[in-house]
Amino acid sequence: MSSDNALAGKRNFYNVINQCNYALHKIDTSKVDQNQKVMLPGYVEIKVIRAWTYFQMAQIFGKAAYFENPILDLESSLKDYPVLPMDDIADKLIADLSPYQNVVSPSSTQSPNSFVPVQVMLADLYLYQNSYAQAARLYYNYMVGNSVVVASDYTSRWTSNAFDDATNGHRESYQGEAIASILYNTDPRELHSQLVGLSYNDKPALLPTQSYINSMSLASYFYTDKLGNAILATTEGDLRGRVFLPKQNVQYGDAYSTEKFSNNTSKSLIYKYFYKATESNAGSDPNNGFITKKLVYLTRMPVFRIPHLYLRYAEAVNRTGKPTLAFAALKYGLTNANLKTPSMVNPSELAGNEAYLNFSNSVFDQNMPMAARGRGLGIPKDTKNFVIPDFTASATAHQDSIDWVEDRILDEMAAETPFEGNRFFDLLRVSRRRPNHPAYMAEKVSGKYNDPVSMKAKLSDINAWFVK
Repeated sequence: MSSDNALAGKRNFYNVINQCNYALHKIDTSKVDQNQKVMLPGYVEIKVIRAWTYFQMAQIFGKAAYFENPILDLESSLKDYPVLPMDDIADKLIADLSPYQNVVSPSSTQSPNSFVPVQVMLADLYLYQNSYAQAARLYYNYMVGNSVVVASDYTSRWTSNAFDDATNGHRESYQGEAIASILYNTDPRELHSQLVGLSYNDKPALLPTQSYINSMSLASYFYTDKLGNAILATTEGDLRGRVFLPKQNVQYGDAYSTEKFSNNTSKSLIYKYFYKATESNAGSDPNNGFITKKLVYLTRMPVFRIPHLYLRYAEAVNRTGKPTLAFAALKYGLTNANLKTPSMVNPSELAGNEAYLNFSNSVFDQNMPMAARGRGLGIPKDTKNFVIPDFTASATAHQDSIDWVEDRILDEMAAETPFEGNRFFDLLRVSRRRPNHPAYMAEKVSGKYNDPVSMKAKLSDINAWFVK
């Protein structure tokens, strides 16, 4: 990315941070009404917005100038503020948010634009800093406190072993499972996210990579009977990419869709922004040959969803030495019954009785396996394909198992949360804990280029990853 690219600027980040600093210095958190510190939830929410912005900035640029007081005049703007690397910024943000981890976010009536819950923001920071138990505890506390489950409603599946008809519920998950979103004005004349115009367009600027489309198309699918007792048939294709019914020549786009262009060519486009976007006849977009008679725009852009919560929880517990528990989130579902089944979860991983391992609350009986939402309800019965290679009853998990499960979690993140601004951050977070960092990232990313060998060599320099 060139330095003159509008997306490479830091000004907007610092503007948000400075506005937050100003508000935090003005809010009186001691104000009490009916024995409640009524300003405290909003105060903490602003702290979270500030932390989220700083953390995004640190991961994009590799470093950021850190300041806590609002800059209100020229003299303040000319000061030299310390430029901190990512790890130091994460530590600062953890220290800033930790005292407020039990503060409940404002209700929808108090703050209709509620952002990332403080527990979740702290958990993300701890996960990045390799403090896995702390991260798992906070993700879990949010699950329990808000009765959050991996719901079967958001499943796309074949309805028969003839593979000629399917449901498409998963594509509702992008908006339906949002925990935190950036909201835009509903008025079509106001500024909105440009994601629809940049992606669902006859001249798209954002495209899914062919390597991603291939990985989704080639993923194993496991069809089972209604009782889920046995796998009756298998095929290829993760339906969280798209659902295509060949006999009817009908498709249901999800992460992406295949569209025909005026020159009789076809191309896969990102579909998820367009599917749940708002439409208006108040105008049109002259730069979009696909949408010529109306405006289509996002009024809500999710930044944290239920799949993020469960998959990052799985990532955290895996790194505490519990790979079979983490894998259960993908293959079986985190229910009390499944955790008590030794062939699914190694009992030694639960022997510590950590509070964040308790899924006895009946609400978690609704948890379904994450991978089954696109790869078939028969996936729990698979014994050859989607299995930990060296599953062991030993009290100490093999490092190979931990690494293998972590790779599968990354695969699930790509299937459940594509095109949501996470992939680079996910790879960075995982790669930095691997002994061959940044080679792990370079291997993953270089495959999407025409010359992967030279690109891998370039990306082997960690400095090449950050915007300058």
